[in-house]
Amino acid sequence: MQLATSRVLVLPAALAVLLTGCSAGSDPDTAAPAAAPSPAASSAASSGPPAATAAPSPTPTGTVIEVTYAAGAVTGVEPRVEVPLGEQVVLRVTSDVVEEIHVHGYDLYVDIPAGGTGEVEFTADIPGAYEVELHEVGRPIFQLRVA
Repeated sequence: MQLATSRVLVLPAALAVLLTGCSAGSDPDTAAPAAAPSPAASSAASSGPPAATAAPSPTPTGTVIEVTYAAGAVTGVEPRVEVPLGEQVVLRVTSDVVEEIHVHGYDLYVDIPAGGTGEVEFTADIPGAYEVELHEVGRPIFQLRVA
C-alpha cells in the first residue's frame, strides 16, 4: 500500500514541475529552453553582431509599431494598438525634435534625438491598457492594449 501512496504524491509533484516550466513566462532571457539548440542554430546565433548593437528583427509573433512625430503631428499609428499577452513588441518612434518615449505601466523611457529614431523592445506581459506618450511635450501618441 505504501507504493500506491508514493505514486499519488509523486504524480502531483511532477505535474507541478512541468506546469511551472510551461508558465515561466515568455521572456527569452529568463525562460528555460525546452531542448538544446541544434549545432546549426548555435552557429547562426553566434555569427553576426552582438545583440546590443543589432537592430531588432521581429519574430513571426512579434509586433512592430512605427510612429513618426513631425511638425507637431503624430502619424503612422492608430489611437489604440492591441497586442496579445506575451507578444514581443518593438516600438520605433522617429521625431523631428528631441523627445522621449514613455510607455506607462511598463515604465519604459527611450530618448529620441532631433531628426532621429528611438526604439524600445519589450514583452507585453502585463495585461491592461497603457498610454504611450511623448514625454517632453506630454502628448499621448496611442493607447497600448495588452490582452
